[in-house]
Amino acid sequence: MFRKIVIFFAFLGFAPLVHALTPDFESEKLSLYLGTRQNADDTDFLACFELKNGWHISYQNPGDAGVPTEFDFDFVKAKLLNISAPERFLYQDIITQYGYDELGCYLFKLSNVSKQSSVNISWTACQDECVPESFEAKIAQISNFDMALYQKALKSFPAVFEKQVVGLQKGDDLILSTKAALEDDTYFIGTENVINADAKQIFEKKGEKSILTIKTDGMESLPTQGLFITQNKAYVFDIVYQKPNLYWLLTLAFLAGIILNLMPCVFPVLSLKAMQTARDAYQKKGRIKRALAYSFGVVASFLSIAGILYVLKSTGAALGWGFQLQSPIFVVVMIVLFVLILLQCLEIFHLRLPFVDEMHRASSVNSFLTGFFAVLIASPCTGPFMGAAVGYALFESAEVYFPIFLFLSLGYALPFAMLEIFPRIVRKVLPRPGKWMNTVKYVLSLPIALTIVWLSWVLYHEVVPHHENHLWQKYSPEVLDDALNNDEAVLIDFTAKWCLTCLLNEHTVLNSDEFSKFARTRKIRLLKADWTSKDAMIFEALKKYGRSSIPLYVFYQKGHTDYIILPSILRTESLLAVLDGQNQNDD
Repeated sequence: MFRKIVIFFAFLGFAPLVHALTPDFESEKLSLYLGTRQNADDTDFLACFELKNGWHISYQNPGDAGVPTEFDFDFVKAKLLNISAPERFLYQDIITQYGYDELGCYLFKLSNVSKQSSVNISWTACQDECVPESFEAKIAQISNFDMALYQKALKSFPAVFEKQVVGLQKGDDLILSTKAALEDDTYFIGTENVINADAKQIFEKKGEKSILTIKTDGMESLPTQGLFITQNKAYVFDIVYQKPNLYWLLTLAFLAGIILNLMPCVFPVLSLKAMQTARDAYQKKGRIKRALAYSFGVVASFLSIAGILYVLKSTGAALGWGFQLQSPIFVVVMIVLFVLILLQCLEIFHLRLPFVDEMHRASSVNSFLTGFFAVLIASPCTGPFMGAAVGYALFESAEVYFPIFLFLSLGYALPFAMLEIFPRIVRKVLPRPGKWMNTVKYVLSLPIALTIVWLSWVLYHEVVPHHENHLWQKYSPEVLDDALNNDEAVLIDFTAKWCLTCLLNEHTVLNSDEFSKFARTRKIRLLKADWTSKDAMIFEALKKYGRSSIPLYVFYQKGHTDYIILPSILRTESLLAVLDGQNQNDD
């Protein structure tokens, strides 16, 4: 059907306008009726288009194609009071348009009207072709509007929605919710150039709430006003946006930083700090100085990365958290650095430069550098709470963006800083410094060596093409859409070779025989989005789910287009229970 939804049927039968009225403009496409009404201090101005012979004109938001009707007033101030609710057209099953093919009325409030005041009205009438037309009139010469016409116009205007409409941006999705009971065929129209007219809209009822999810390909800005259109009614409303409490976000970021110390990707690098803590546990002097130096190193590293990312994103770069490890040059530099650190630790090589020796003697400098480099390597991985906090921060302004990263860094620095300031726990575990320190030094050098091996492996995968596991299919939006259109269950693994948490999950769960057999039996489509190297498509996909870091695991239930975000640390038993439970609910 060319026209999907006609909203005016409930209001009137759309009999032609009273033909005793003489149109101010008439063609084979439409008749234009104008009218004015004088008030004490201003003038009401009404313009109504009656469309004929299958022609239509565009609404102020024309949709994917079309030109809005324009009113150019001279020597008068004009304010648009109301406009008829539009219909939705689908041209050749591809192009979505909003407009009128029977009646479209505009009501203005005019002030400072004089004999020189005029209006030029221009529109584009479309059928199989589009034809621009216009009409100009002196406002003082326009007749008082006919009351029958005015009543028809009033009935075509949308009602004011009495309940509050709350908006929430989730990636590229716009979610509108209200406590009013809306009809199942409700859809949303916003202002022009905000969301795509053909964006899929999912209507659902949850208890007393009506929820409309508009799945877009990207919004230029968030709409502040809109229309709810149903088969029988139209409502205009303002949108109140639900913003997470900043204090809660900062708390979340702080907790995420603390928990990040327990993530697998952090273990190799923090062996540097563990070695230093073991050496300094019995030194009473300089504890606070070392703790502050380590914390400053962590904060400086976090904010440096966040600052560079902020600047790059402001230029339009499609980058997310952990972007530095997507650069082969950066990885090479880190390999060289950690090789030098390993040789120094094993006393195989000692770089004898005055400033290096001075740094070695200054434990606070060592502490600062340890904190700085611990973040460079470890920060790209995501732990609990971190994905939500960072994902939100990356789409916010600087006054929200930088405080979130500051609290994330403070949380990350806290555990080792506390061990420096209060070393009793370390003393209870470790004896006084002695020959055993040499053994500890070699043991703690092992994670540094493994870090070098890991970085070399990352570099190899960044410069050499490789093939995926046959069970997993390469992610793309087209592949995902194909699976969802076929009502398949889908699991997406957003991963990278530089994300140790991702690799741990793959080794212990996702590549296990038990999971592979389960996925084949349940016919779950497995998609892998490998973000080892820069990939704008994967970055956009992460944005869609409100994230900018990995790991991220997204599961679509069979026969549904909504999704579930799974924990960043996977366990086989709990994962299979979630996937199996969701599938069974839909059988």
